[in-house]
Amino acid sequence: MKKLFLRLLWTLLLVVTVQAAAGEQEALRVVGNHAPPYRIIEGDHFTGIYFDSMKELASRLGLKIRYIEVPYKRALYMMRFGNADIMLGPNHNPQREAYMEYTGATLPREDKVFYVHSEADTIVRYEDLSRRQILVHQGNVYFDRFDQDAGLKKLEFSQYRYAIQKAVNCTACVLIMPEMEGDYLLKELAINLKKSPFKVEGKLSYITISRRSRALALQQQIEETMAQMKADGTFDRILAHYQRGGRAGTSTSMGVEPK
Repeated sequence: MKKLFLRLLWTLLLVVTVQAAAGEQEALRVVGNHAPPYRIIEGDHFTGIYFDSMKELASRLGLKIRYIEVPYKRALYMMRFGNADIMLGPNHNPQREAYMEYTGATLPREDKVFYVHSEADTIVRYEDLSRRQILVHQGNVYFDRFDQDAGLKKLEFSQYRYAIQKAVNCTACVLIMPEMEGDYLLKELAINLKKSPFKVEGKLSYITISRRSRALALQQQIEETMAQMKADGTFDRILAHYQRGGRAGTSTSMGVEPK
């Protein structure tokens, strides 16, 4: 009986994969916000490290994708209730694991850094945060000690660019951001905030699948294909492009539909 069940399960997974390759299933909904250089959204163009990686995955697996731009907190909500299939880049925490499957297709760690108004205001140790107002992105998690510290004064923003504007004229403020995203946005906005010497090693980011999505049947294929992309150097080339300050990503892959 167990062998029969496993054969039936394998057959079902194979059918789903074949249908995807033939373009017979509906496009998978990939949700995300503008967060360069990881996710770059300019009109109907979706590029950046994460979106370019997803395009390559989709091309190799023959999947159709529809990108949907929403604020980060809204993206989590959509994943919770099955209104989206895939989200690119969230860190792991137990609350999210209740409604998202964290696949083995991981994305690079990114250090969390603290930007301030001037060098005189820099953060040199964690305890320095207790006397400052900390600007954070709504819905994001950073690192366990920080996320669980109810004694810190945190001010939420829907977009980092708004938090940056607040930090420009606020000597009592500290802005926490992933380092590559922070450096990218400050350069793009031509704003000169100072980076504190204190930083925290980032957690792994993931490709996640809503537990209410049919895309769960594709988890193994997604994991194996990402592993192939890392082994053959494709992912390193995508990453290097944006580390050099590139803006336009790799060309749109076959089978990928814009928003």
